[in-house]
Amino acid sequence: MLQELTIRNFALLEYAQLRFGPGLTVLTGETGAGKSIIIDAIGCVLGGRASSDVVRAGTERAIVEAIFDLDAETSIAVRTILEDLGLADVLGEVTHGSDFPVTGQGQRVSVDPTLNAHPTDLILHREIGRNGRSIARLNGRTIPAGTLAQVGAALIDIHGQHDHLSLLRAEAQRDLLDRYGGLFDQRASVTRQGRDLTNLRATRRALQQDEREVARRLDMLGYQVDEIARAELHPGEDEALTRERTRLASAGRLMELSQAVLARLTGDSESNGATDLAARASRDLESLVRIDPDLAPTATTLAEAEAFLDDVTQTIRTYVDQIEFNPERQSEVEQRLELISNLQKKYGPAIEAILAYSERAEAELAGLVTRDARSQALDEEIASHETELGRDADALSVARHGAGVRLAAAIGTELRALSLKGAFETVLSRTPDDSGVPVGPDATRMRCDQGGIDTVAFHFAPNPGEPSKPVARTASGGELSRILLALKAVLSQVDHTPTLIFDEVDTGVGGRNALVLGEKLAGLGTRHQVFCITHLPQVAAYGDGHYFLAKHVAEGRTSTEATPLDLQGRTHELAQMLGGATPTTLAQATELLTRAEAWKQTDRLRHPSDAA
Repeated sequence: MLQELTIRNFALLEYAQLRFGPGLTVLTGETGAGKSIIIDAIGCVLGGRASSDVVRAGTERAIVEAIFDLDAETSIAVRTILEDLGLADVLGEVTHGSDFPVTGQGQRVSVDPTLNAHPTDLILHREIGRNGRSIARLNGRTIPAGTLAQVGAALIDIHGQHDHLSLLRAEAQRDLLDRYGGLFDQRASVTRQGRDLTNLRATRRALQQDEREVARRLDMLGYQVDEIARAELHPGEDEALTRERTRLASAGRLMELSQAVLARLTGDSESNGATDLAARASRDLESLVRIDPDLAPTATTLAEAEAFLDDVTQTIRTYVDQIEFNPERQSEVEQRLELISNLQKKYGPAIEAILAYSERAEAELAGLVTRDARSQALDEEIASHETELGRDADALSVARHGAGVRLAAAIGTELRALSLKGAFETVLSRTPDDSGVPVGPDATRMRCDQGGIDTVAFHFAPNPGEPSKPVARTASGGELSRILLALKAVLSQVDHTPTLIFDEVDTGVGGRNALVLGEKLAGLGTRHQVFCITHLPQVAAYGDGHYFLAKHVAEGRTSTEATPLDLQGRTHELAQMLGGATPTTLAQATELLTRAEAWKQTDRLRHPSDAA
């Protein structure tokens, strides 16, 4: 649950540090006092979109920090999310955000040193700068805001003033029904099968492309494969041919230079060559060694040099013999290199790339040649998948029908308690579609999306005896708010989100209904931590905690302050909400608080496991 919320320089809030407990916490105050700023700040620290407009005038940045105490189930959910993101070790790190300036003059404050986070706590931190830059941290580690959003979804469920509009979307209604019925695993199997079928159908369509285009492709691929095969290319061949072309084109110069080298080594009629001179020097040095043995190593080196010169001489003689004046071979080499160059322009910059292209072309050619057999196999595979998906989607639909009946009955009970006498129904429908999946004994094809074959619609008949119609067409704003609350009350038994926030869910509610609404919210508080912004004293009386928000003007600046109320403060605030603090309204406020406390004690006796 949310333990502590620290807000600095966020809209009209200069500084607020709020501590929360379990159960229902209510936030009250005059219209425009800034109650929704608290909800906006929570949404921001949960990774919601935030612009520089939220930064309080005269300051450089707004900061929101939230500390959560994770129970075992929530800890597992959060750890799973972090493991998927490669951040599993973050749960072992707990670091508060850094100090930061409260005002434009650079005054700095630190997190309250009395707030000692437990090592298993989770601390979410968000900063929004005047320049629009945003920084998100989780247990002190900088992360993307999107990661905060993923983690936040497992921690808090916020229902704003307009979130009842989600009741009007068929997708949202189907999600709510599946959540209530515990059908998400069964639905996930249908989703996987649907994706597999979509991929198979896409592959089949690719095989069914225009026959003339296939014929053109076959002809082109056949030509390309044949052209490369006839060339009989070998890796590195172009480099070897280039070197050979250079030798053939320079045969005269190569002969001239190699003969000159040979003459230097072997000598001519007028002078001795290097090999003769080295041999003479070696014999003379051997004579010196007989006189002075210390020159023996030098004599050995010279003998080795003489042998090297002999080897070089033999190599040059062989090279001279191999020099070829062959215009025909030179022409052949030039033609071969031109062929390779043309293939490189078509298929790749190197022979290896040309051969790789040929392999790919051969594979595609083989696939096109055997496409008829592949098409038949795909048709059989698609038919099998359609049958299996239709069977499982039908089973999911049957389970949904059962869950829909139970959900309608449970919501009907809640609505009657909220003084809505109309009937609530969960209506499931199917849409015939020739491209759908076969369903039922007659294998009628029905449209099937990632969630199955059903369209789910919540219907409501506000007046007895009248047919029910979609809630979007029949329910007023106040009725929608109560339907939403009834849904949350029913779903709270299967909803694992630890904290629920309702922003003015009491719109259009008054009188005795307000007391029932307070009871419902307090009842939710036995299974979740619940926050509610309310204008109704009958609802506020059921709070286990109470914050009062008010605007103040000091030195020409407007700011909002959040004050926790004790019993005396709550009594005074409820009296104000009843029309002003008078002896009569103070007595009424006391009666409301007493009644609410008695109801909570009785409810907890009726539902001890929930209260625990």
